[in-house]
Order: sequence, then C-alpha cells, then structure tokens
Amino acid sequence: MSDIPVAEAHTTHDGAAVRWTEILGLPEIAELRRRRRAVTLGLGLATVGLFAAFIIAFAYFPDVLGTTLILGIPLSLWIVLGEFMGTWVLVGVYFRLSRTYL
Repeated sequence: MSDIPVAEAHTTHDGAAVRWTEILGLPEIAELRRRRRAVTLGLGLATVGLFAAFIIAFAYFPDVLGTTLILGIPLSLWIVLGEFMGTWVLVGVYFRLSRTYL
C-alpha cells in the first residue's frame, strides 16, 4: 500500500505519482483559480440579475408588457428574446475569456 493518500495522488500512464495538493499550491494555479472564480462569479451574477429583471418585469408590469408594441411585436416578446440573447452573450463572453484570460 502506498503512503500517499488517495485524495492527494493520482498515477499517470507511466506510473509516476501526481500530488494534487502540491499542484494546487503552485502560484500559477492559484492565480488561475482566482481569475476563474472572479469571472464565473461576475457572469453568474449578471445572469441572475438578467433573470431577476425578467421576472420582476413580468410580475409587476404585465399590462405594459402585453399592450406596448414595438414594430408590431409586444414588448413582452422583445424582453423574452433579450433574455435569450443576453444569456448567449454571457456564454460567449465566458468562452472568449476562457481562451485568453482563464
């Protein structure tokens, strides 16, 4: 039996042991984790804010959303499409940042 705890070691294809706690302690990995946490928290909060605005608009302004027309389309449909497109924009931002910043 090995003296390396299972949670801390992994054997690679050539039999070498990888100690994950040592890798996670590297400054480069710590910086990468900090950046990833900052980006995911920011984008996650933006997503929650977008969805909360969507729910609040439909809860408190149903008459305005149903009767106001923009280019012959109800405002409620524009908001739903904006929610959909906004989510995909945030996903695109995450993918772009993951290629360069994360």
